[in-house]
Amino acid sequence: MPTGNPWEQWGIIYTRHDGYPVLTETALWQLTAQHPEVIERPTPTEMYVHLDQAYRVVTLSDRAYRELIPAPERKPPVR
Repeated sequence: MPTGNPWEQWGIIYTRHDGYPVLTETALWQLTAQHPEVIERPTPTEMYVHLDQAYRVVTLSDRAYRELIPAPERKPPVR
């Protein structure tokens, strides 16, 4: 039965804050450990996650989560 959580298959909860999807540090660590195929790091300072769509990961200095900005131009890396 569908739960309405588009990120359920990766074991994380879809959450929004200020209009953008967000990932907690814990959820990001979980993705890195259990689903490394969805993490793309083209440079040491850039990160993208490929979940229900591609997102650019933005670190906010005063928040305990990462903001996800849709990046429809990004395609998952070939592995």
